[in-house]
This record gives sequence, structure tokens and C-alpha cells, in this order.
Amino acid sequence: MLRKKRMKKDGRPMPARGLRLPRKKKFEPMLETEAGVKVRSKYEQKCVELLTKHGIRFQYEPLILLDGHKYRPDFYLPDYNLFVEICGFRHMPFYTDRQSHKEQIYDKRQLNSIFINYNGKGSLDELLRTELEKAGVDFVAGQE
Repeated sequence: MLRKKRMKKDGRPMPARGLRLPRKKKFEPMLETEAGVKVRSKYEQKCVELLTKHGIRFQYEPLILLDGHKYRPDFYLPDYNLFVEICGFRHMPFYTDRQSHKEQIYDKRQLNSIFINYNGKGSLDELLRTELEKAGVDFVAGQE
């Protein structure tokens, strides 16, 4: 019996069923900071440098489960029990929708979180510092 080859919409043949293919890791962290942490964006890179400069402990993209879904907030500051999201793509509607959805879920679960919206204007370091100070993060005196 001849079997018909399964084809994708673009005309390429599909792999045989049951065959596991390695996933492409196109969104792996690529930028390396001075502290040796690999991050996805220059905004996150600046945040890591600010946090390490002031001796603030953090975890980069910890995996959390909320309402049966996996989330990876940009940063978690364990000493302050604070999740930090750096948001820079405010011009994309799907990105703002996803951000508002995350905010609702974090509020529903009563997670201590802040969303830092940066539009590329002004100093990101100053914005990060003021928003983190509002959330109760203490910056080490003398390390400017």
C-alpha cells in the first residue's frame, strides 16, 4: 500500500509521526553582561549591571507556574520578594495585551511585582533606580 506524504502548507514534506526533532532555540539569551549573566535585551543588560553594581541579589527569568501556565518574569529579587518586568515594546499591540494580562495575573495572585515601561527616551538607569526605590529596594550607600 502506498502512503501519501504529508505536506506542510508551504509545500515542504512533514517529518514522520513520532519523530522528535530538536527545537530551535531562537530566543535564547545572547547578550552577556559584565557579571557573566546572559540576557535577551539591552534593557535587561542595563538592569543586571545596575543590580550587580549595588549588590542586589537577583534571579534572571525564574520559572513560575500561575493558573496552570508557565511564566518567566525578567527578574526576581529574593531579598524583597519582588518580580521585575522590563517592558520596552509598547508600540506593539500584542505586547501590551500580554503585559496587561500578566499584570492581572500577578495582581490576582497578590505577587509583589513592578512593570517598568521604557520608551527609549531619558536614562534607563534613573528610571530603574526610581521605580525600584518606590518598590522598597534599598541601594547600597556609597556605590554610585
